[in-house]
Amino acid sequence: MASWTLAAIKANNLLLEAYCQTKDCKHFFVFDLDRLIAIVGPDYAVPEIIPDMACTECGGHLKTALAMMPPAEEDNIPGIEII
Repeated sequence: MASWTLAAIKANNLLLEAYCQTKDCKHFFVFDLDRLIAIVGPDYAVPEIIPDMACTECGGHLKTALAMMPPAEEDNIPGIEII
């Protein structure tokens, strides 16, 4: 993941996601790329495990992943937390 920057993720129309590594939790998050870019800049290299950020459900480590962006009508998918 470290070879992907926030700008590259946005330019490729991808989503940045993360999921909790705790065995029985697996809580899932989708990040707001525009907000992240405003905070850390477009050249931020995304790590595989996000430092200094914990799962809001259990406090576990979050592992990042990339996904294709869903069509606009699917943006509000139940069970997915956008942070």
